[in-house]
Amino acid sequence: MTPMQLLTSQRIISTKQFQSKFAQAVRDAEKNGEYYNVVRNSKSVGIFMPQKLWDSLMEDLEALSSPKYLKKIAQSRKEAKEGKVYDFDEVFDV
Repeated sequence: MTPMQLLTSQRIISTKQFQSKFAQAVRDAEKNGEYYNVVRNSKSVGIFMPQKLWDSLMEDLEALSSPKYLKKIAQSRKEAKEGKVYDFDEVFDV
């Protein structure tokens, strides 16, 4: 999920609404891949998100904390910029 997709999947809900509509919020979050920013008096007090989204974010954070992974990304971007890429037919031997 891109940062923009993450921002646009946010739903803001008051603590009162969240309490009264908790079951529906859980279903909607799981179904639509959304997360809730729970607010009280116009201030954020917490985030509620489906486990799948949480796992994805943790996986991204883990990958981005790996120097080896970051080095490979930089190398791949450099090669792509230099035109050192394979087309579909080469990769899949079509």
